[in-house]
Amino acid sequence: MKKVVLALTLVIILAGAFYEVKHFNTSTSNNQSVSEQITSTSNSSTSSTNYNTSSPQINPNAFNSKAIDFKLKDLNGKDVSLSDLKGKRVFLNFWASWCPPCRGEMPDIEKLYDETKDSDLVIIAINLGEDKDTVRSFIDKNNYKFKVLLDSDEYVAQKYSITSIPTSFFIDKNGTIVAKKIGAMSYEEMKDYVNTINK
Repeated sequence: MKKVVLALTLVIILAGAFYEVKHFNTSTSNNQSVSEQITSTSNSSTSSTNYNTSSPQINPNAFNSKAIDFKLKDLNGKDVSLSDLKGKRVFLNFWASWCPPCRGEMPDIEKLYDETKDSDLVIIAINLGEDKDTVRSFIDKNNYKFKVLLDSDEYVAQKYSITSIPTSFFIDKNGTIVAKKIGAMSYEEMKDYVNTINK
C-alpha cells in the first residue's frame, strides 16, 4: 500500500514539474515577444527618422467610446472645453517639451495646422506637467500656432490613461474617439489618421 501511495505521489510531483517547465517556457516566450514589441515601438517612436508610415489600423471595437470632457486653460489663460468643440473634428495630442519624440513631430503638427486651420479640424496639444512660462517659451521659440492647453497637474492625462508621450486621439464631430496613436507620427501618418474621422 505504501508503494502505491509513494508511486502516486511521485507521478503527481513529476506531472506538476512538467507543467511548470512547459508553462514557464510558454510564458518566457510570450514575455520575450512582448518585450521585442515594446523595444520595436520604443525605437520607432524615439527616432525622428523612423516613423511608422503605414495606414492607421482602426479597430472600431477598441474605440467608439465618447471622449472624456475636460476644461483646461490655454497659454492666454482662456478656458477651453472639449465639449465646446462638438460638431468639429479634433486631433488631440498629449506632449511635453522635454520629450524628444514630441518635439520631433511638432513641425509636422504645425504643417497640418497650416493646411487645415480654415477647416472643421481643431488641433489641440495638451502639455503635461510643465509650467506656463516653460511651455510658452518653447511654443514661441518654434513659432507654433496650433492651440496649446496646460494640464499642469496631469489630471486630464490620467482621465485619458496616458502612459507614454506623445499620444494622440482622433475624435469625430459627435465627440467619439475613432483612433488612438501612441508614439510620434510623420505628417503623412497624421493625415491618414485625420482622414479616418467622419469618413
